[in-house]
Amino acid sequence: MKLTKHFSLEEFSCSTTAKRLKIENKIPDHLMANIQFTANKLELVRKVLAHPIIITSGYRCPALNTQVGGSPTSAHTKGLAVDFHCAYGDPKQICQRLITSGIEFDKLIQEHNQWVHIQFNTTGHHQQVLTAIKQNGKTIYLPGLV
Repeated sequence: MKLTKHFSLEEFSCSTTAKRLKIENKIPDHLMANIQFTANKLELVRKVLAHPIIITSGYRCPALNTQVGGSPTSAHTKGLAVDFHCAYGDPKQICQRLITSGIEFDKLIQEHNQWVHIQFNTTGHHQQVLTAIKQNGKTIYLPGLV
């Protein structure tokens, strides 16, 4: 099912971890408005970056979120966050571009210098920018881009 010109419903629910663990990562009907909202926002991100976006993690059902070590309150479980790659550049370059783009987001995280997490909110835009790093085997979040 096509959500927008460049994004499909399948992209938001596809998960290699879910497939491997045989977890059904079906998006509930009550979250479809959030998924559509996020897809529309990603169209803006794609336009600013001028390159396709590869979603590596979109919606996560509670079981999948637990398996990947996500926070119980993760925006992924609400259909309001995605992790992605883009040929625009490395995660820090992508984040730098999005910060200056004027796109409204709730949270933007450069994660372990491997991917970008972008999170949206239907009621406000905090424009919080973080860098996730591993320290002593645990993920910590530093303010800004490091």
